[in-house]
Amino acid sequence: MTRVFDPHPATGAGVRIALIDSGVNAQHSHVRRVSGGCGFLAAPDGNIQTTDDYTDRLGHGTALAGILRAKAPQVELYAVKIFADRLAASLAVLEAALYWALGQQMHLINLSLGTTNPDHHERMKAVVAEANRRGTLLVAASPPGHAAMLPAALPGVIGVAGDDRCGWEEHFHIPGDPIPFRAHPCPRPLPSPAQARNFRGHSFAAAHIAATLALLLEKSPGLTVSEAQEYLRQTSRSVPV
Repeated sequence: MTRVFDPHPATGAGVRIALIDSGVNAQHSHVRRVSGGCGFLAAPDGNIQTTDDYTDRLGHGTALAGILRAKAPQVELYAVKIFADRLAASLAVLEAALYWALGQQMHLINLSLGTTNPDHHERMKAVVAEANRRGTLLVAASPPGHAAMLPAALPGVIGVAGDDRCGWEEHFHIPGDPIPFRAHPCPRPLPSPAQARNFRGHSFAAAHIAATLALLLEKSPGLTVSEAQEYLRQTSRSVPV
């Protein structure tokens, strides 16, 4: 794709991102603010309930938000909480969160989770199709090489894995891999001794790519998933031997 020259640096201004995870601590020094949010949970009878509580009690979502805020400081960040006391949720809860984000006209959804359950394939495929139809970019995390990971390995999704060879500002493209993009696997550093409890992994790589695309979306509204993938391929650093 060809980008029109703009002398002003991108900040993510005007770009709406739904961060579907464990919620966000908006007062954290790496985040400072969110534009809104909600939570989803399964009631004992199996129905999905919506709540205004998106408080992060695990720290995972807040660490992801810190990456987005560091790289795209003016992005409109929405915290969508589906994890409460552990990093696991039902497919119904995930679906509800995804469809909420689509209904709120998010430009981008960051999904640092996935499933390999083949029974979920058609339902995840339907969500991806709706995201593509609405023009919402979906960035999803996965270990590398996982062709069965949903939704990261589905067509129409930007699948990302962490790679220790990637610096903070780098990303790689791995041709032929069902999870084709690589990025830095860590959040922003925390002061010692908190740094020892910091997170790392594929989840954080997805947030790095989401932040990169938020900057691109500011300059190129209406960006399609194929255009985003082509941009990431063109701007990929050479993979170290």
